[in-house]
Parts: sequence; C-alpha cells; structure tokens
Amino acid sequence: MPAFEFAVELTVPDNTAFTVLTALRELGYRALERVERVELLRVRLHEGAMSADECGRALMRAEVVFNPNKHRLTYAAGGETDSVEAIVAEKDDDAAGLSDLLSGHFGVRGLEGVERAIAWRLYEKAGSSPKKRLDWACRELLANRFSQTYSVRSRPNYAPIK
Repeated sequence: MPAFEFAVELTVPDNTAFTVLTALRELGYRALERVERVELLRVRLHEGAMSADECGRALMRAEVVFNPNKHRLTYAAGGETDSVEAIVAEKDDDAAGLSDLLSGHFGVRGLEGVERAIAWRLYEKAGSSPKKRLDWACRELLANRFSQTYSVRSRPNYAPIK
C-alpha cells in the first residue's frame, strides 16, 4: 500500500509561527531567526489507485485542506535535504471524517487512511537549526507530552504537484 506525504505550506505570513519564534527566543533560544510551520498529510492508498500527482491534484480541490489563495502543496519525492524538522502529531487524532470527505467528495480513490501532523522548521543565521535544538524546542513548547508525539528528522525533498 503506497503512502504519500503532502506538505501544505502557507504563502502568507503565519502568526502562529511568529508567536513560536517570539516564545522560543524568550525561553533562551537567542540565535533563532525564523520559524516555519507546515501542515503534513500522509495519505495511504490501495496499490495502483493513484499516483502522487493525481492524489495531489485531488487534494488541491479539497478546500478543507488546501486554499490556493494562501497555500502551496508539494509532496515528498524521495531523498533528504541537509535541513531537519520536528514532526508533531496528536496521539488521538481521528481523521476518519477527513478520509470520508476526501474519498467521497474530492475524488481521492483507493484511500485507506490519512494522518495529520505539523512540521516545525527552525532557522538560525547559518541555516537550519541543529537536531538538538529542535528536540529542545519540542520538549519546551512545540509538543504537549500528554497529548502529542514528536520526532526530529531530516527534511525530505519536496516536489510541486504537476
């Protein structure tokens, strides 16, 4: 069963990311210069049901996850970058309603399930924050240990939907 990861990135200023930037600086991360917040959708499909591009085009019609006036949609195309990101997900996220909507109304064929998460990307002057800093930021602010899980990973290469 193939699984595709889609990144829904804002193309407009993100007040939540700005608030996180301010809070992490106040918590002592003085070298932090920029914060990005990206919504992730991990879509599991039956074998051969859709390609990543076909699924992405269907998601771009789903206003419940994508607004062309303020979002850019890409998918993990394989390989990794030199940057790291923290992935924060709800422990009890029930995305059954979203799955029903995507498959029933927006044409995502062969949908087995959807998982949602937030990717936090932190940047210092020289580039991506080190893994150790992202782990600290998750423990201090980005993830609630009682209701969320987090992991720090190398950021995948993302490609635009064709």
